[in-house]
Amino acid sequence: MNFTGYKKPTDEEFKRCYKELFEASPRPKDYDTKQYKAKVEESRRRFLEAQEINLKIELLPGEKWLNHPTLKTYQVSNLGRIKIRGKIQRQVDNSNGKLGYLVLEKYPKVLVYRLVADVFLERKTGEYRAVHHIDNDGYNCGEDNLIMLTKAQHDAIHTNEMEEW
Repeated sequence: MNFTGYKKPTDEEFKRCYKELFEASPRPKDYDTKQYKAKVEESRRRFLEAQEINLKIELLPGEKWLNHPTLKTYQVSNLGRIKIRGKIQRQVDNSNGKLGYLVLEKYPKVLVYRLVADVFLERKTGEYRAVHHIDNDGYNCGEDNLIMLTKAQHDAIHTNEMEEW
């Protein structure tokens, strides 16, 4: 899937990519299936293995770091890594037990994908837009895997039935 240029799609742009996003996204009935849980667990395992290596590497291929617009001691990578005061932070599953939503280990209320959206998708504080993982892999918080949608657009992707857009 390639959604380059659709960081904040208008309804017209969303119509063009809706079917592809809908077909790739789980729906409420899918979340409790063995197949979906196995996919998430495999993604989690791969992420945790790679993180141990990536914590020791200062710059990954193709990576760029930018300062967060409001959290002045934070730097955010287009690949989904976070530095605070120059130190790469360990990421873990959020504390409410939902696998696939990464937070910073020392700051468990800070969602990684939202930090990436703040910087690379120009998400403004207080702006009510859903940040959607294009490949539905919450462990993939890279800039290229995130898209900002309105609540209506995001709800349409995760419903049980395809809607006309």
